Amino acid sequence: MNYRIYWSIVLFFFLSLSVVQAQSGFDYYLSNNGKDAYPGTSPFLAKKTFAATSQMLKNFSDSHHTVKVGLQMNDVFNERFITSYPIRVGTYSQDVNTTGFAVLNGTKTFTQGWSKEASSSNIYMQPVPYEGFSGYGVNDIGSYSYMYVFEIDKELEKVAPFTARKPLQLVRSLAEVEAIPGSCYTPANSDLNPLPVYIHTSDNSSPNANSKYRYEVAVRDFAVNSTFQENNVFENLWVRGYGGGIGMLPGGNNSTYNKIIFGPGAAIHHLVLRGGSINNSLFLPGSKNTNAFAVVFYDVEGFNRHCAIRNSIFLDIPTPIYAHTSYGTNFGAVELDNVVAFANKEEPGEFMFTRNNDTVLMNKVYTDGYKAGYNYGTAKYLSIKNSYFKDVTFGIGYSQVNPVHSIVENVFIKTTGKVYTTGIYKQVNTDLTIKNSIIHLFNNYINYFPDAGAFIYGDGFPLGKINATGNIFICDIYPDASMIAAPVNTDKGKATSGDVWNNNVYILLRGNKMLWSVTNPATYDGKEYIDNFDDWKAQSGQDKNSLFFDLRHDSRGLKAIFADPENGNYDLANTPEARQIAALEAGMSNPITCFIKKPGYEEAASLIQNNQVLSADKCRNPCSQNKLRIQSVFSATPGANTGALLTWSITEQQNIDHYELQKATGNDIFKKVANIAVSTDSSYQYIDQIQPGIDYQYRLAIFPKAGGVCFSEIQKLTTNDPKLFAVYPNPTSGILYLSMNGYVGEAKILVTDVKGQNVYAKEVVSLYN
Repeated sequence: MNYRIYWSIVLFFFLSLSVVQAQSGFDYYLSNNGKDAYPGTSPFLAKKTFAATSQMLKNFSDSHHTVKVGLQMNDVFNERFITSYPIRVGTYSQDVNTTGFAVLNGTKTFTQGWSKEASSSNIYMQPVPYEGFSGYGVNDIGSYSYMYVFEIDKELEKVAPFTARKPLQLVRSLAEVEAIPGSCYTPANSDLNPLPVYIHTSDNSSPNANSKYRYEVAVRDFAVNSTFQENNVFENLWVRGYGGGIGMLPGGNNSTYNKIIFGPGAAIHHLVLRGGSINNSLFLPGSKNTNAFAVVFYDVEGFNRHCAIRNSIFLDIPTPIYAHTSYGTNFGAVELDNVVAFANKEEPGEFMFTRNNDTVLMNKVYTDGYKAGYNYGTAKYLSIKNSYFKDVTFGIGYSQVNPVHSIVENVFIKTTGKVYTTGIYKQVNTDLTIKNSIIHLFNNYINYFPDAGAFIYGDGFPLGKINATGNIFICDIYPDASMIAAPVNTDKGKATSGDVWNNNVYILLRGNKMLWSVTNPATYDGKEYIDNFDDWKAQSGQDKNSLFFDLRHDSRGLKAIFADPENGNYDLANTPEARQIAALEAGMSNPITCFIKKPGYEEAASLIQNNQVLSADKCRNPCSQNKLRIQSVFSATPGANTGALLTWSITEQQNIDHYELQKATGNDIFKKVANIAVSTDSSYQYIDQIQPGIDYQYRLAIFPKAGGVCFSEIQKLTTNDPKLFAVYPNPTSGILYLSMNGYVGEAKILVTDVKGQNVYAKEVVSLYN
C-alpha cells in the first residue's frame, strides 16, 4: 500500500504536576487510640504520646541515624514534640480508604474561668500558665512568642474546620482591647507565669460557655521546637495554634516539608530552614501583629544553602516570605516555583523581601493584592520569570546596597491605582533586563506633570542600565496625569547610553500624556521630557522598531489589542493593531489568560490534601489558539496493516474534560471516531481502521471542563489502491486504456486474446505515472 501524507501542527500549553505520597513503613507509630504501654512498632500496637516515645526515638536515632514516625490520620496530638536528631514524620491509616492529615495542635481550650476586667466594659481576663519557648530573656515571652487566642465558631467547625478557627487580633494595650471586638492582648517582656491574657470577644459577650464560640489559647507547652537539625522530613500534617515562634518544626539543611497546612496560627520561622524546601503546602494566617511572616529563611546566604518553596499557597498573610543572613558571604539562593498568594486587602505588605542574599529565583509566582511582588531585596542576582503580580502598588523594587543583576522575563504587572504608580523601581546600581512582559499601570490619583509614575522608574542612571525588548507598556491613569515611559542618559542624541529600548509597544489608554525622558538632549529648545514618540526615537536613538498606540478615544479600549483584558486574557486579539504587535513578537510569550479566583480556606486545604496544585494555569482556556504559548502535536500517519495511526501529546490537561477523534472522507462532514478520556500520561495514540483508495481527513476535538469545544488543524491522509495497474475496457474490441496508477519505473506490457495468445508485447518506462 502506498501513502501520501499531509500533516500540520497545532500547539497547546503545558504544566507539570508534582505529587507527594504519604510515607509508609515507619519505625514507630502513634495514635490517639494507642497506649503508651504498647511497643509502638506496628499500627496495631501504637503508642499514644510523644512523651512516651521521646527517649526510645532518640536511642533508635543514635543507632540508625534517622527515625521514621507515623501518626494516625485525623488524630490530634496536643503535646510538646522536641527532637534533636533526624526524623521523618508522616501519616498512616489502618483503613486504606481513609484520607486526611494528622494534627499537631498547640493550644488548650479555655471555655471557663474568664473574669470581667475591672473598669472595662468588654475585656475578659484569665491567667494562663506556660512552658517551653521563651523569648530573648530568661522568663519573658519575647517578641516572637506572644500568647494569643483563637475564637472558634462551634457550628462552622463541624463543616469547615480551617475557616472556623479565627486568630483574634493581637493588640498592644488594654485600651485597644476595649475598643476592638475580636482582639486580644498579653503583656510583652513579662516574667509573670501564669501570664494574664485579655480578650474582647467578637460578639461582645462573655467567653465563658459562649453559645456561639469557644476559645483556645496558644500556651506553648504544646509546641514543636525549632532546633537546627538537618535531614528532617515532615508531611501530611496540619500544624496549628502554636505560640512560640508561631508554630515551628525542627529543620535545617536538606530538610523538607511536604503537604503541610500551617495555621491558622502557625508558620515557619528562623532556625527552621537554613537549606531546605517546602512543597505542596498551605499557609493560613498567624496572629496579627505577632509575626507578619509565614516563612523566614535564616542564614540562607552563607554556606551554599538553597531554600525553596514549590507548589504552595499563601492566604491572608501580611508579608509571606522573608529571607536574611547573619553569617558568611558564600553563594546561597531562595527559589520559588509555582507559588500562589492572596493578600488580606486590609493590611497588605510585600509578598517577598530579602536581606543580604546572593540569589533569588521566582518562577510561576502569582500574587494578588500585595504592595509588591518583590521589594527592596538585596539579592545580587534576581530572576523573575513567568510570574503575575496583580493589584500591586508596584511590581518589583530593588535595593541600593548591592550591585544587582536582574532578569524579568514573561512577567505581568498590574497596579491598583494607589498614590504613586510604578511597575519597577530600579536603583542606581541595577542592571535590568526585561523582555516579553506586560506592565499595565492603572491609577486614578491626580498628580502634577510630569511625575505621575513610570513603567520603570530610575532608568538613565550611569551606574546601572536597562535592556527592554519585546514588552508592552500600558498607561491607564487619571486623565490629567502623565506617565514617564522610558528615560535614558545620552550625549546629545548620540545614543551613547548603556540603556537599550527596542521592539516595545506603548499604549496610551488613559492619561494626559506619555513622556519619554532624555538627559542631555540634542536640542535645547524643547524640554527634557518628550511627549512625541517620533521625537523620542530621534532624540534618544531608542525604540527604532517599537510601536505607539493612542487608544484614549477608541471605543474598543484595550480590546483593540487584547482578547479579554478585563478577565485577565492578554492574548493578542485578531485586530490590525494586535497583528502589528505580533509581528514584533512583543508581549508575554506565555500570557496570563485569566485571573485566579481566591480560594477559601477549605478549598485550598482540599487542594493540598488531594495532591492538586493551584497555579496561574489553573484557569487557562485549553482552547486558546495563541501559538506563541500553547505546545502540543496531533498527527495522522500510516499504522499497522490497514490502520491510520493518530497521535497527540498535550501535557497541560488539567482543564480538559475529554478528547474526541473525528474523521471525514471527501465530503468534509466530520463524524466521531472515538471518545478518549484524559489520562495521566500526556501522550496518546489511536489506530483507526481505513480502506485503501480513499482520502481521509482527521481532526482532534478538545472539550474543556468549562464547556465548549475547539479543534486541532486538519490532518490529511491519502491512500492508494494496492493494485498497481488498471486496464479498461477489458475485454475490448477497440481502444484499450492502461492506467499506471502512480507507478514510476520499468514495466513489460503483454496483451492476450480470449484464446490466451499474445497479440502485443512491449517494454516501457513510466516516468509520469
